[in-house]
Amino acid sequence: MAIQARAGAESEIALRAQITETSQLAFIDENFSKLEEMARGYRTGKTRTPSGVWHLSLFYSGINDVLDDARRSPPPVREAAMASHERRARGWAERYPGSPAAHIVNGLALLARAWSHRGSGYAHTVPPEAWAPFHQYVGRARAYLEEHKAVAAVDPRWYEAMLAIARAEGWDRDEYDKLLDEALEREPLYYQTYFEALENLLPKWHGDVQEIERFARDAVKRTAAQEGRGMYARIYWFASQTEFGNELFSKSRAVWPQMKDGFDDVVARYPDPWNLNNFAKFACLARDKAKTKELLARIGADVVREAWQPALLLQQCAAWSASR
Repeated sequence: MAIQARAGAESEIALRAQITETSQLAFIDENFSKLEEMARGYRTGKTRTPSGVWHLSLFYSGINDVLDDARRSPPPVREAAMASHERRARGWAERYPGSPAAHIVNGLALLARAWSHRGSGYAHTVPPEAWAPFHQYVGRARAYLEEHKAVAAVDPRWYEAMLAIARAEGWDRDEYDKLLDEALEREPLYYQTYFEALENLLPKWHGDVQEIERFARDAVKRTAAQEGRGMYARIYWFASQTEFGNELFSKSRAVWPQMKDGFDDVVARYPDPWNLNNFAKFACLARDKAKTKELLARIGADVVREAWQPALLLQQCAAWSASR
């Protein structure tokens, strides 16, 4: 079954790229007024893409990509690149001392410096000499963010950064949950807070699949008035991206009827091709032939190929759903 994509179907991807690339260039060029304009507008407006993703999270993602590129660069240039980005972040905060975003990015730059020493592998692969600078910079990031909490915590990205620090420092569960509850009380609809907390529950961080299931159900209770059952789908969607891949339904406790209900609520609010394509993919992975067929018919030519990995999955799902 041949499927042709219509050009307008990938506008979500283009918009995400536009926001992240704009924040990247503004940060590299030290265009602090542009950064302030973007951060303030996205934070106060709580604006979203057609699929429901917060513009604010994409703004920070762009800057974080710059920091990640530096921390993954070859050792001869890594330290100079990281130092340069820390200087940019300090310059931003000095120019705009009342800026939540500037202080958050200062913390993110220090946190990126920490991970540049540790690397992203499992703990047993980390050279012994890397632990001291890792913990030093994580501690510096924590101290900086806590020092500027009164200004910066009006932005939910402050809590996302602090939860990442809590994971890196191995906070005890009560202390971690207290921070998470504070974050969600302050802004219960910022998806990235849930996604960062989910990272702490993934098996690769010694978490437990049953805890993920409880977390997803609790997230629905907290957001039902605004999101319906959508957070259940979004949390497992993220879990698939970060750990379980296309084996989500065999390796996690994801319950397809609940996830299907969640996706129904997501697309009712945000009927973007990106959401519909991902819904169809998960329906296929869950072996729900009727729903897969229904969704592919609804998608028609509005195919977003980035949603279908590996590339043959779309054709396989289309052929399977059309078979008797």
